[in-house]
Amino acid sequence: MTKLFVGNFPFSVDDQKLKDFFAKVGTVVSAKVMTEGEGGRSRGFGFVEMSTPEEAQRAISELNGVAWDGRQIKVSEDRGRKSGGGGGERESRSHDRDGDSKPSPMGHFRAQPFDSSVRRRKKVDPFEEDTNLAIDYKDVKLLRRFISERGKILPRRMTGLTSYNQRQVAKAIKRAQQIALLSPSNG
Repeated sequence: MTKLFVGNFPFSVDDQKLKDFFAKVGTVVSAKVMTEGEGGRSRGFGFVEMSTPEEAQRAISELNGVAWDGRQIKVSEDRGRKSGGGGGERESRSHDRDGDSKPSPMGHFRAQPFDSSVRRRKKVDPFEEDTNLAIDYKDVKLLRRFISERGKILPRRMTGLTSYNQRQVAKAIKRAQQIALLSPSNG
């Protein structure tokens, strides 16, 4: 048995519809649509087990990229578990330099070693960089760069502003929120 990953199918699809869709290619052993917690709503992906590896390859070649209710589905071999699984121990694969796959000692999560030589790019104050740029409460497009989606003012560590410019931007954002040019923060 070979397990396939099927993604990007319509949210209306249930286990039986998924099984019927793949039955035209070969013998389907099982089909499972992944659902969200208590609601049971489809997450738009699932897994199908085909009876032979040949049928699985045929399903990949014939059904990958096919439109299903206006959505282009993706079909590939499941890489999450060893094929032919059945409740065994999870085993993820990592590739060494030769391209050989071997079991990862970390399980599903592959931790990367910390590389201290890689430095983050220092954020630069745009008002220091461009002297023609001015902080103005009426310039909503500019001020949106310094607030979150919820309307909160971003801190200096995220904006890269100098302390003086951070205070000026905060004052301009508060003024723009006060006169309803920007939406106010929620707390």
